[in-house]
Amino acid sequence: MKKLIAIISVLAAGFIGTAKADITMSAGQSLEVQSSGDVTNVSIGGSLGFAFSQDLGNGVTVSMSGLTFDNDVAVVDNIVGTADTANTTANVNVVGAVTVNAVVNQVNLVTANVVTGGGASNKGIDGDAFEQISFASANGTLTYGADVEVDYADTGVGDVSGSDLTAVGLASSDSAIALGGTTGNGISYSTSVGGTALKIGYLFASGAGAADLFDSSADANNSTVAISTAVPVGPLSATIGYTAASAPAGDTNTIGVSTSMAVGSGTLSASYVSVDGTTDSTEMGFAYTAAMGSATLSIGYQQADTDGQDNTNQTSARISQSVGTGASVFAEMINLSGGTGTTLAGETSSIVLGSAFTF
Repeated sequence: MKKLIAIISVLAAGFIGTAKADITMSAGQSLEVQSSGDVTNVSIGGSLGFAFSQDLGNGVTVSMSGLTFDNDVAVVDNIVGTADTANTTANVNVVGAVTVNAVVNQVNLVTANVVTGGGASNKGIDGDAFEQISFASANGTLTYGADVEVDYADTGVGDVSGSDLTAVGLASSDSAIALGGTTGNGISYSTSVGGTALKIGYLFASGAGAADLFDSSADANNSTVAISTAVPVGPLSATIGYTAASAPAGDTNTIGVSTSMAVGSGTLSASYVSVDGTTDSTEMGFAYTAAMGSATLSIGYQQADTDGQDNTNQTSARISQSVGTGASVFAEMINLSGGTGTTLAGETSSIVLGSAFTF
């Protein structure tokens, strides 16, 4: 990660002066190989991101992130977008049907003849870029915009895997928690009072959070209120989160609690999440992370219980070894047992080996 100081001259709308912004750039590259059953998947990708911040000179610092390109194993070409439509309309000349044929030609020209070779291309690149802005002061940080996340009650610690490739091809779980809408157009505020950290969030409309325009008074809006607090309790660090998501189909209330403490040369964590909604669910998890020389080892266990479904148990482990500044190699595994859904076929275990470089 490197910082560049850019001087931007502003001469518009009566503003004459010089503004100085810190531009933070980050980049990375990864190579990952997954083995799951008889399938071997390879993922090669990179990331590039930009963030901007500026001191207003009055004790407030404004920051904004945008233009993040990242490796996503679930997206064609690793960039989220809308696939173009392949040419499937016949371009046939019919005697005596000049008007109809002209319309068909126009459809082929404008809509269909965009992609050749049967592949999908992506028109959109990071549609949420620059849609959030934060104001940080001595009193706290205020953030507003689209795609704001308020999943404060999701305190689960039992999954220690870090690669998106690890879960590819795995069976769906019979039991799993669902917090309701936790991303959308909204506002959040975080501060600290004494030794207690506090976060408050509100979404005007969740679910379709990427929308830049919405009716805040619409009856069909899915609004969400969330609050989280972190309190030190002796040798423990405890976090409590609450999320209340409202929707026409029914409200979802979630509370999550997590705690951690130093044990030996590492940290032991535990969590419990309870979801009260159309279908009730609970999840408990445990994780232990320890340093082994320049390597880091993490082991986690998680169990989910949804009403009317079998419990799902998940065990995961990850070891990461530094091989230089900004470079590391890692190995991780995940195993599912108990209830694993039969609707989607899939394996119950996966192993991933990979390397990562950050700049």
